[in-house]
Amino acid sequence: MSEGWRKSTLDQLGRIVTGKTPATAEPENYGGNIPFVSPSDMQGQRIIDEVARYLSDLGATKVKNSIIPEWAVVVSCIGSDMGKAAVVARRCVTNQQINSIIANAENDPLFIYYNLSARKDEIRGSASGSAQPILNKAAFGRLKIDLPPLPEQRAIAATLGALDDKIELNRKMNATLEAMARALFRDWFVDFGPTRAKMAGTAPYLSPDLWSLFPDRLDDEGKPEGWESGTLGAIAKAKNEGVNPSGIDSETPYIGLEHMPRGSIALTEWAGAGKVTSNKAAFATGDFLFGKLRPYFHKVGIAPVTGICSTDIVVVRPKAESWAGFVIACISNDDFVAYTDKTSTGTKMPRTSWSIMAKYPVMLPPLKLAQAFNTIVSPMLERIRANIQESRTLAQTRDLLLPRLMSGEVRLAEAAQMVEVAQ
Repeated sequence: MSEGWRKSTLDQLGRIVTGKTPATAEPENYGGNIPFVSPSDMQGQRIIDEVARYLSDLGATKVKNSIIPEWAVVVSCIGSDMGKAAVVARRCVTNQQINSIIANAENDPLFIYYNLSARKDEIRGSASGSAQPILNKAAFGRLKIDLPPLPEQRAIAATLGALDDKIELNRKMNATLEAMARALFRDWFVDFGPTRAKMAGTAPYLSPDLWSLFPDRLDDEGKPEGWESGTLGAIAKAKNEGVNPSGIDSETPYIGLEHMPRGSIALTEWAGAGKVTSNKAAFATGDFLFGKLRPYFHKVGIAPVTGICSTDIVVVRPKAESWAGFVIACISNDDFVAYTDKTSTGTKMPRTSWSIMAKYPVMLPPLKLAQAFNTIVSPMLERIRANIQESRTLAQTRDLLLPRLMSGEVRLAEAAQMVEVAQ
């Protein structure tokens, strides 16, 4: 251990709080503005500021002893999600699967977060129980930690944070690009905004070359004049290429449903194929992946690499490159996801299939308009893929530095140089 560092345990860093869930059968406990954090909200981000569910003031009052302040460090300590760590951006409540550390003034929350984020395997190994492993509050508090003086804690967190700041910037950029593409798709091909604007005599809001591609009226079926009623299968197909993992390199990228985020086409995570044992499906860079198991999870994305994926993922390709932007915008649209959910088969494990997806009704614009949309959207998709690759490189640098900084093996000056090179 480096000079000036000391050994401690987590329960000596501040107060540890185990979360609690207000009664879900009482709807008045939910729907307010107090974040209710669960492990599913912990998707690799350093700081959690948005969650899926929120508590009302009443709901928070019922679990008042589990309320934690901003900058508390949260760690999932039950089940398959065990070992995930994050910091909360504001006052909130967690569910009972999470233990939180409210650091005292002598310790830096971000340093604690980085330390624990590198110890997922250790946390799992400290758990008891086999069917449902659990690391209770007392056992969690006994975990050991090496601590430098507070100024060095802050400096280490800032060094690693510089890499995470860039990763977060890329994530936000990807979210903005995706939102722009979705908004454009909805305006042009769902709401028929330009045609309706022409009918209403509204001033053009697109460039003249684009504006001229839209008709002046809707036909008797309610679609832009000259457009055709069709299905997704008319412009897209499923790639059905099975792969035996025994015949491929163990470093081949593998994407399972667990690697696909909800509601985002930016697929930032994948594993190696080394541990894959059953047949999988092949995909290429730029293919579209749609999670067909429990489609309401909205797991849809663009493949940033070439590799193999779970057979619970449909690999989709446009029949012509001109339709690529239209196809990905369509299958990642909330309306399409709702359609696959409604038409899925099975109760406990509902699934959709390409045969169902292909029947999804769409209004098909003329090829020139599809090409124009693709010309606008394609650079956005390329930027998203480039951001993913850059963030992977930054994350690799962070993960290389993290344990060495936490042990004192690498000093701050050397780490700062590595961060500068990675950026």
